[in-house]
Amino acid sequence: MLPKMRRNVRRLHWVLWLVILAFVAFYVPNLVQSPSNVVALVDGDPIRAEEYQQALQQQADYYRSMSQGDLPEDFLQQIQLGQIVLDSLIRQKLLVAAARDEGLSATPQEIKNRIIQFDAFRDEQGRWVGDAQYQQILRDNGYPVERFEGEIQQSILLEKLTNLISESVAVTDAEVADAYQRRNEMVQFDFFRLRPEDFLAEASAEVSDDAAIEHFDNNKSDYRLPEQRRVSYALLETEALRETVEIPEDVLRAAYEEQIAEFTVTEQLQARHILFRIDAGASDDEVAVRRAEAQVVLDEITAGADFAEMARLHSDDSSASLGGDLGWFGRGRMTREFEDAAFALTVGETSGLVQTPFGVHIIRVDGYRPEQVRSFEEVRGQLDQRLAWEDAQAMVADQAEEIRRAVLSREGLGEIAEQFALTVVESPLFDAVNGLEEIRAPEFTRQVFALGPGRVAEPVVVPQGHVVFRVDEIVESREPEFEQVEEEVRVDVAADVAAGRAASTAEAYGERLRAGESFNQLALEAAAAVQSTELIPRAGSVPEIGRQPALIMAAFELNEGESGGPVTVDGGGFALFSVTSHVQPDWTQFGMQEAQLEEELLNQRRNNLFESMLRQLRERYTVEVYEDVQQRIAGL
Repeated sequence: MLPKMRRNVRRLHWVLWLVILAFVAFYVPNLVQSPSNVVALVDGDPIRAEEYQQALQQQADYYRSMSQGDLPEDFLQQIQLGQIVLDSLIRQKLLVAAARDEGLSATPQEIKNRIIQFDAFRDEQGRWVGDAQYQQILRDNGYPVERFEGEIQQSILLEKLTNLISESVAVTDAEVADAYQRRNEMVQFDFFRLRPEDFLAEASAEVSDDAAIEHFDNNKSDYRLPEQRRVSYALLETEALRETVEIPEDVLRAAYEEQIAEFTVTEQLQARHILFRIDAGASDDEVAVRRAEAQVVLDEITAGADFAEMARLHSDDSSASLGGDLGWFGRGRMTREFEDAAFALTVGETSGLVQTPFGVHIIRVDGYRPEQVRSFEEVRGQLDQRLAWEDAQAMVADQAEEIRRAVLSREGLGEIAEQFALTVVESPLFDAVNGLEEIRAPEFTRQVFALGPGRVAEPVVVPQGHVVFRVDEIVESREPEFEQVEEEVRVDVAADVAAGRAASTAEAYGERLRAGESFNQLALEAAAAVQSTELIPRAGSVPEIGRQPALIMAAFELNEGESGGPVTVDGGGFALFSVTSHVQPDWTQFGMQEAQLEEELLNQRRNNLFESMLRQLRERYTVEVYEDVQQRIAGL
């Protein structure tokens, strides 16, 4: 669910955007109105902070409900919900301006008719509560009547604009038929690829000194060396301290008693099953048929048939190839129905038919392990390692704090190392991208490149423990000598040669295909593996290389038995192909899809028209965003 929400959050249908925007709801404002509580101005028309907060909260609640309580903590920040909602409100203001430009308006009666439709303004018999009571309800909710009716007016204008645009958009019968053709036409083809890496070994051997130097001279800026730094550092290692820690016997035994549940292995079964899958929503008749099939298999097992062999022949589960073997499992691993039935069996016993949400099962138990508590002696080593590590971490943290205070009191790195019996190590030069090989910690690298020369840094947490360091040397970014980057230059020259050779070879093969040579013979000559697609539509994917629109479209241009290429493919290289099947749509089904296709085309054109209109409106009107107010509110 969440990946789908991420993919589609910025591609909501234009009608849905209008539904989101044209809301009128009740809330109690919790922000004092003032000029600082304006999030944006659209041609002077304010988007108020409370309006933005309301829309933001509505969309946040929507995503939380869609995720059924499983929304990652930073999901709303990842999708930039605050910006999406603000863009929507700005669009609303722009579209209302466009509606007025078109001479659209909302009459007082239209506004009144819309207000009457709200349940909040109806009594228990569904009748209008009257103007006085209606205004009192708004006041009780802290909502000015003028603003409420202004928003009602805006929603009516948006509806009228939507209808106006809808009426101006049309598609022809030919366009709908073309869309059906493109959606339902299928093609299947064989292909092989010529990739630059296939030519790389040969190209690398041919790179001359002159070619490498010439390439370097022409592209020196590409090889510019980044800023580098050299540090002296001392490492306070947790592992070294752990080796000095001894945990007394009584402490180990006390920890064992406290954590006895961790060393308790619950009862377990080793079982096999045969699954007759039943889809959710299956009818009673379909369920009855599957149960009858399962009963036949159960009768055969009861009569002496091998359970594992019957699982291989009949099970719909992925364990079928293993004879239905599920391995060892404890309680809580399977569905409640399956678990209750399995744990009620003795070793070697086969169940009757067991119904679960997945379908009907036949279960056999092959082994049983009762609940066991591992003895103290069994887990003593594990406990000793854990407690020693915890003590070492605490000791390291205490020493790191002492070192921190020493740094703050301006003690030098040598003095600190001597005081805490640490060894000072001098690093080679390293850059911020690759870091220091001996200490792979982003925070350490960040602080190295933020600290001035000669300064001693406070201890930094790294995987090995804590490190304290001093910046000894800073080498500014510079253009290198050829010898410093010769290997990289040679790799780049070889890659260029290999890419050119792949392109020229692919073009030559394409000409030979067009001249009538055999596709398979050329693949054999190229020592390239031939791959095959299934029947795929224009929006399909190619095995192993995924979405390849150019390659697929090229295949659709040819008839069965024809070959084509080369086509540049994403990920590098060129593909040559041979069409093995080109299937035309079944036009007897056109009538069933015609209305849906027409509506999809209409919506696409409406969307395009809206986007074009919004671009023009952004040029016509000024839009000013107060980012400080927006960011304050958007911290959901």
